[in-house]
Amino acid sequence: MSALLNQFLTEGRDFLEAIGAKLLELERASEPEQGPLMVELFRLVHTLKGNSGLFDIPEMTRVLHAAEDLMDAVRDGRVEFSRDLADHLLEAMDFVSLLIDEIAEASGDGQPPSTSGHAREAVRLGEALRGLMAESIQTPDAGDQPDAASASNGADSGSASETGGWLDDLPESVRDDLQNRLASGESLCRLLYRPEEECFFKGEDPFFQLTQLPEPIWRRVGAREDWPRLAELDAYRCVLEFELILSTDAETLVEHFRYVPDQVEIQPLSASMLDASVSTATEPDSDESEPPPPWAGLSPEALESIRLALEAQREILTLGDSPAWLGGRLRAVGATLAAILTSLGRDPATSGLGTALEAALATDSGTYLLRWLDHQTWPEAKPAAPEPVRAAIVTPAPSHPTTTASVPTAASTPDETVNEPVKFGRRAEDQLANLRTLKVDQAKIDRLMNLIGEMVVAKNALPYLAARAEDLYGVRELSREIKTQYGVINRIAEEMQDAIMQVRMLPVSFVFQRFPRLVRDTAHKLGKEVRLIMEGESTEADKNIIESLADPLIHIVRNSLDHGLESPAERRAAGKPPEGRLTISARQESDRVLIEISDDGRGIDPDVIRRKAYEKGIIDEAALERLNDQEAVNLVFAAGFSTAEQISDLSGRGVGMDVVRNAIARVHGSIDLRSRVGEGTRLRLSLPLSMAVTNVMIIESAGQRFGVPMDAVAETVRVARRDIRVIKKRLTTVLRGRLVPLAALNDLLALDAPQVANDDDELAVLVVRIEKEYLGIIVDDCRETIDIILKPLAGFLGDLTGYSGSALLGDGSVLLILNPRELL
Repeated sequence: MSALLNQFLTEGRDFLEAIGAKLLELERASEPEQGPLMVELFRLVHTLKGNSGLFDIPEMTRVLHAAEDLMDAVRDGRVEFSRDLADHLLEAMDFVSLLIDEIAEASGDGQPPSTSGHAREAVRLGEALRGLMAESIQTPDAGDQPDAASASNGADSGSASETGGWLDDLPESVRDDLQNRLASGESLCRLLYRPEEECFFKGEDPFFQLTQLPEPIWRRVGAREDWPRLAELDAYRCVLEFELILSTDAETLVEHFRYVPDQVEIQPLSASMLDASVSTATEPDSDESEPPPPWAGLSPEALESIRLALEAQREILTLGDSPAWLGGRLRAVGATLAAILTSLGRDPATSGLGTALEAALATDSGTYLLRWLDHQTWPEAKPAAPEPVRAAIVTPAPSHPTTTASVPTAASTPDETVNEPVKFGRRAEDQLANLRTLKVDQAKIDRLMNLIGEMVVAKNALPYLAARAEDLYGVRELSREIKTQYGVINRIAEEMQDAIMQVRMLPVSFVFQRFPRLVRDTAHKLGKEVRLIMEGESTEADKNIIESLADPLIHIVRNSLDHGLESPAERRAAGKPPEGRLTISARQESDRVLIEISDDGRGIDPDVIRRKAYEKGIIDEAALERLNDQEAVNLVFAAGFSTAEQISDLSGRGVGMDVVRNAIARVHGSIDLRSRVGEGTRLRLSLPLSMAVTNVMIIESAGQRFGVPMDAVAETVRVARRDIRVIKKRLTTVLRGRLVPLAALNDLLALDAPQVANDDDELAVLVVRIEKEYLGIIVDDCRETIDIILKPLAGFLGDLTGYSGSALLGDGSVLLILNPRELL
């Protein structure tokens, strides 16, 4: 896959997430707040549509273009925003997301694979979106088959006056050729193509578009404005305008320009149009003449000043920043434009300027003032003809291969030398120095993590080297110097490790951002009213932890919506507001991330849970009588347990909270459930900040060393052999008034050796905590705690669930890390 395509896919997903979030905000926003949101939404879709034009993905561009037209109509107030409209737009964005995923999976070379298999769906979505628009904003789509009238944008083919007089500029020989071609039945069209100024930044190439057309019968290329001086020319701003007469039909041209229909005018030609233009050109001048414009008496210097002032206001309105004083800036532009109208003898009150200014202030955007400017008639300045620009071509001398040619202009004398470099507009200085964000491939970060892990291992070897220098060779001073250097390297390695860990950190918003759409669609499907509240979205954790949260959280949220929250009718009957509340919050406590999901729904009835668990054979009759309410509620984590009466796509399949608990346990997390009948339910997830660096305790057994994650260790004790009893064929002891089951590590690992006691006949016991239950593991000895870089076991060793992974110690040996939960 090419770098350009990869960047488009990455940015495309970001755009889709932002579009979905803005649409959901629009649904909740009040009418005054919708204006700025719609402007931002239109900009996102417009940019995504332009980016898709870099590649041949007509199905994606077709849908995005229809969505852009619809949003433009809503932004201008021609179509009212509604829930149904939001549903259609979200469906369209889901379709675009599907195409992006397919392209990402199948792309092998620089170009994306064909998506023609989705053409029918693209046409359906495009027509559905355009069907929501009023007839006044219908725009020809790629799949439309417009007739000649629609292709000509409503121009009357029989009226020469409505053609703008362009036919009068044709040479007589060209006019005769056109007449002959039309008489022979040939289809002719006039094409006026005005590319957008920012077209180069959207992947559009006007010259390439035109070279793909048949050879024109007549053509003319011009500029929409006067060319500036070379030093002020912005080479990346397109102001060209192309006018052609082609031997082709209007439908072919509409299809060719299907991605940029708003930039072209297509007008079929007829013999009557040419005849009318000839008669108009030969008609004698009328005695009556139109009254002169109000600015007829102004001097060329005054008109030039007005033109410069208008250009300055236009440049201000196109600035891309949004400062706090934006409203004041817009008012200043409005006041300047009003003064210009007054100087031209026009009344600002009747020009519509006030309405455009109010709309601009309401949306915090200069778009409406720019449109007002484009629809006004302004005088043409008549400055004195400038002297021709003289370009001096300097041939570099052999000894100076980088000599720069100087280009004197009309403002400089022949003796002057222009030393400052030519700057092609503002685009050459677009704040590259202010770049603060750099996207880095995940593989590079993972490689850095592996390297720092190796550095930690190498660093941990220094204390062993110092001990050998002193004990084996008796060089105490060298041992001391090694230890001193170890302290320096240890500090640097810890800082590097912390810095890389910070790079791997992601905010929980990476997962949270999908919930507004999920809650909206699921609640709508269930006929419930739900208000989603999200807090602490900036809380950060390691990338692996964040990604592991996605599926468990989605399952929990769906459970809350399906089982927890009641329907509006049930809530009213219970004296609750019809709208349920679902809260998802995150915060950091010490070295853990806590995520809570709570609702104000019906809660979990422990009696119902007991009955269901007994019916499914999960508990026996004795346990049914013995379980307290909290223990009964925790039965929802049992495998195969479900309270759903019937199977649906949301629940009832027996794959439930046990999967959630196991997924959380795999990343060394824990889950706590609390619920009150009629008040609601709360689940709290506790997760480590990172899994890259693990703090473990080293234990010994049968002459081997193992590691146990400190997250699972409750305490280490020595227990006299005489205090160990056998209860129901299980070794057991009493610690601090609590009965603790015991298991020998050698028996768990099938090591053929007895556990070794100390001189006082005491056994070392490592007490671990698993889901609030305490169990003791009998080992030979407990050693120090160290930080290690945990590596998962590869190959067939990966199937040994009793081990979490392995780590390399400073002396070069490998340490196997136990997984107490799976082991016990």
